[in-house]
Amino acid sequence: MLSKRHTIQENKEKAFEELFRKNYSRAFYYALDWVGDEETAKDVAGDCFGEMWKQYDRLAGMELEPYLFRMVKNRCLNVLKHRAVEAGYRDEAMLKMELIEEDGDWHEEMLEKVDEAIEALNPQTRRVLELCYFQGKKYAEAAEVLGISANTVHKHISKAMAFLREVLFNKKY
Repeated sequence: MLSKRHTIQENKEKAFEELFRKNYSRAFYYALDWVGDEETAKDVAGDCFGEMWKQYDRLAGMELEPYLFRMVKNRCLNVLKHRAVEAGYRDEAMLKMELIEEDGDWHEEMLEKVDEAIEALNPQTRRVLELCYFQGKKYAEAAEVLGISANTVHKHISKAMAFLREVLFNKKY
């Protein structure tokens, strides 16, 4: 029994070798027509033969060449679909990067405008703004530091905010 199995296995291997020798180049060039690059075409052809070898017993009695070329075509279509998905992700990532760069440029411009607008405030209003917004002091604390009333601090902040809105957004409130 062992020798019969061995003979069947040898016949199977020889038949597969013959299929491989006869069709590898054709499968490679067929894949190359689909995918356009040699490395991918080699991978597709090799993968298809590997898959056929794994399924060889199941494929007994089938026309193997048409099966092989249908398999190559399907693998190539999968490669092309995968490339399209990758290209979509790449395009989306590039778009996001461009938006981030544009957004970053906009933020830089706005920060420059804010700095210029703050410098244009009168010194007392600028000092109140710095204490309340940049140092996080409450109106009462800023008033105590500056020796003015909390109501005056509020007026300075209102004046500063109106000026910044006007300068930054050309809006008058």
